[in-house]
Amino acid sequence: MKNAEYNVKKSQNERLVAIGQRIKNVRNTLRLSQREMAAGLNTSASYLSEIESGKANPGPGFFLDLSDVYNVSIEYVFHGEGEMFYDPKTRLPRAEFKDIDDIDSPEKLFWLMNHSSMVKNSLLGYAARFYLENETIIKKSLRGDKT
Repeated sequence: MKNAEYNVKKSQNERLVAIGQRIKNVRNTLRLSQREMAAGLNTSASYLSEIESGKANPGPGFFLDLSDVYNVSIEYVFHGEGEMFYDPKTRLPRAEFKDIDDIDSPEKLFWLMNHSSMVKNSLLGYAARFYLENETIIKKSLRGDKT
């Protein structure tokens, strides 16, 4: 394996371990067993164990459920920043979707962007790359030129 490729893979593994440890911290703070938390998230205790140990990379639905069911800050889980739990008085209500496939409107996408800097930064990166690849066409479109 090339050195740069190895470093990327190592970095990804380190992030998964850190995220898993923060999820475990949440569970311990709530004084829940793996089985109890997993039941609340409609998953298995063995899968939650794999997540906590950094061996599994859960999808967006897992994190949305974690946030919704246990009021956990996605910012805390992904980056270790801010409070572990949202303040129920200031928290925005969760949009009506259960999985990434249910994001079918700008409002739902904006909600996800506002609650996850990872999603926001990823989408901004894609948008910047799209703009750079299509700059001429976009500028013509903004001027009203036919493309």
